[in-house]
Amino acid sequence: MSLECALWLLCYTILEVMQDTAPIAGQAPRFAADRMLMRLARWLRLMGADVVCDPALSGAELLRLAREEGRPLLTRDKRLRTAPDALYIESHLFRDQVGEVLKRYPFDPRRFAFTRCSYCNQTLKQVPRDAVVRSVPPFIYAAHDKFAVCAQCNRVYWDASHVERAMREIDALTPDQSKHTAT
Repeated sequence: MSLECALWLLCYTILEVMQDTAPIAGQAPRFAADRMLMRLARWLRLMGADVVCDPALSGAELLRLAREEGRPLLTRDKRLRTAPDALYIESHLFRDQVGEVLKRYPFDPRRFAFTRCSYCNQTLKQVPRDAVVRSVPPFIYAAHDKFAVCAQCNRVYWDASHVERAMREIDALTPDQSKHTAT
C-alpha cells in the first residue's frame, strides 16, 4: 500500500487509547501552511498540530491570517521567504519538510498524534459506540469499541492497523522524539 493511500485511510482511524482530545489539542503547536504544502499540513495534523491551510487564500492573505492568530507561516512561496515569522520550506519531499518544521519548531508528535481531523483541522471528540452505528460499515462497528468524530466534517475515526503504520512513519520522521517516548 502506498504512503498516500495509507494517509487517506487514516482519516477514518484513531488510536484506541485516545480519550477526550480537547485538553491535549489545546497544547499542540499551531501553524499556517500555504497551498503548496497541503500534504505537509495533513501530516502535521496527524501529528496533532493545529494547521490552518486554505487553498483559497493567497500568500499575503495567509500571512496576514497567520500573524493575526500568532501562527508561524510554513511556505514554499519565495516571495515570503524573508518574512521573519515564516519558515520557507526548502524541500519538495514531505518527509524532509516535516524534518524542517520539527527542527525549527520542535514538538513531540506522539503526544499529540490523532487528536485532530486530518482534513478540516478540528479537534476530534470521542463518542459512544452507538452514535456511529449508521456511519460506519457493520464489520467495523462489530470489531471496534472506541470511536471519535470530527464535529465539522463528520468523519468517523477508529483504531485500525493503518494507525500502527502511520505511527511507524511518524517514528521514522522523528527518530529523536521516538527514542525518548518509547521508554
